[in-house]
Amino acid sequence: MTAMSSAEDRPDLHVIDVFMMSVKCGNCDTYQTIVRFEKHPDKNTYVYECENDLCDPNVTRTLIEVPRHLDNSTRRAEELPYYSRDEEELP
Repeated sequence: MTAMSSAEDRPDLHVIDVFMMSVKCGNCDTYQTIVRFEKHPDKNTYVYECENDLCDPNVTRTLIEVPRHLDNSTRRAEELPYYSRDEEELP
Protein backbone atom coordinates (compact mmCIF):
# COMPACT_ATOMS: atom_id res chain seq x y z
CA MET A 1 0.00 0.00 0.00
CA THR A 2 1.37 3.41 -0.93
CA ALA A 3 1.43 6.38 1.39
CA MET A 4 -0.22 8.64 -1.18
CA SER A 5 -3.37 7.74 -3.08
CA SER A 6 -4.44 9.02 -6.46
CA ALA A 7 -7.54 11.14 -7.04
CA GLU A 8 -9.31 8.09 -8.49
CA ASP A 9 -9.02 6.42 -5.09
CA ARG A 10 -10.64 9.41 -3.35
CA PRO A 11 -14.16 10.06 -4.72
CA ASP A 12 -14.63 12.75 -2.04
CA LEU A 13 -12.12 14.86 -3.97
CA HIS A 14 -14.37 14.87 -7.06
CA VAL A 15 -16.36 17.98 -6.13
CA ILE A 16 -17.02 21.45 -7.52
CA ASP A 17 -16.72 24.51 -5.29
CA VAL A 18 -18.15 27.58 -7.06
CA PHE A 19 -16.72 29.86 -4.37
CA MET A 20 -13.23 28.93 -5.57
CA MET A 21 -14.03 29.94 -9.18
CA SER A 22 -13.95 33.33 -10.88
CA VAL A 23 -16.49 34.27 -13.53
CA LYS A 24 -15.44 37.08 -15.85
CA CYS A 25 -17.79 38.98 -18.15
CA GLY A 26 -16.94 38.83 -21.84
CA ASN A 27 -18.55 42.23 -22.40
CA CYS A 28 -17.02 44.53 -19.75
CA ASP A 29 -14.06 42.33 -18.73
CA THR A 30 -14.86 42.56 -15.00
CA TYR A 31 -15.62 39.74 -12.58
CA GLN A 32 -19.23 38.82 -11.94
CA THR A 33 -20.82 38.20 -8.54
CA ILE A 34 -23.24 35.48 -7.47
CA VAL A 35 -26.68 37.06 -7.16
CA ARG A 36 -28.92 33.98 -6.94
CA PHE A 37 -28.78 30.34 -5.94
CA GLU A 38 -31.42 27.78 -6.90
CA LYS A 39 -31.76 24.14 -5.87
CA HIS A 40 -33.23 21.68 -8.36
CA PRO A 41 -33.73 17.90 -8.01
CA ASP A 42 -30.60 16.98 -9.97
CA LYS A 43 -28.52 20.19 -9.99
CA ASN A 44 -27.87 23.49 -8.26
CA THR A 45 -27.81 26.69 -10.29
CA TYR A 46 -25.63 29.68 -9.45
CA VAL A 47 -26.48 32.95 -11.23
CA TYR A 48 -23.77 35.56 -11.73
CA GLU A 49 -24.17 39.19 -12.86
CA CYS A 50 -21.95 42.22 -13.35
CA GLU A 51 -22.08 44.87 -10.64
CA ASN A 52 -22.04 47.87 -12.96
CA ASP A 53 -24.35 49.98 -15.10
CA LEU A 54 -22.51 49.04 -18.30
CA CYS A 55 -23.87 45.52 -18.75
CA ASP A 56 -27.49 44.49 -19.19
CA PRO A 57 -28.01 41.45 -16.93
CA ASN A 58 -30.45 39.98 -19.48
CA VAL A 59 -27.55 39.82 -21.94
CA THR A 60 -24.47 39.12 -19.80
CA ARG A 61 -25.92 37.02 -16.95
CA THR A 62 -24.03 33.75 -16.41
CA LEU A 63 -25.65 30.56 -15.13
CA ILE A 64 -23.49 27.78 -13.75
CA GLU A 65 -25.21 24.46 -13.21
CA VAL A 66 -23.52 21.97 -10.91
CA PRO A 67 -24.72 18.38 -10.43
CA ARG A 68 -25.92 18.14 -6.83
CA HIS A 69 -23.81 15.09 -6.03
CA LEU A 70 -20.67 17.07 -6.97
CA ASP A 71 -21.63 20.42 -5.45
CA ASN A 72 -19.45 21.28 -2.47
CA SER A 73 -20.92 24.80 -2.11
CA THR A 74 -24.56 24.17 -1.18
CA ARG A 75 -24.29 24.79 2.56
CA ARG A 76 -22.41 28.06 2.10
CA ALA A 77 -24.79 29.23 -0.64
CA GLU A 78 -27.80 28.58 1.61
CA GLU A 79 -26.33 30.92 4.24
CA LEU A 80 -26.03 33.92 1.91
CA PRO A 81 -28.75 36.58 1.46
CA TYR A 82 -29.59 35.75 -2.17
CA TYR A 83 -31.02 32.33 -1.28
CA SER A 84 -34.59 31.87 -0.10
CA ARG A 85 -35.70 28.53 1.29
CA ASP A 86 -39.11 29.26 -0.23
CA GLU A 87 -37.53 28.62 -3.64
CA GLU A 88 -36.33 25.14 -2.63
CA GLU A 89 -38.05 22.26 -4.37
CA LEU A 90 -40.57 20.14 -2.56
CA PRO A 91 -39.49 16.62 -1.47
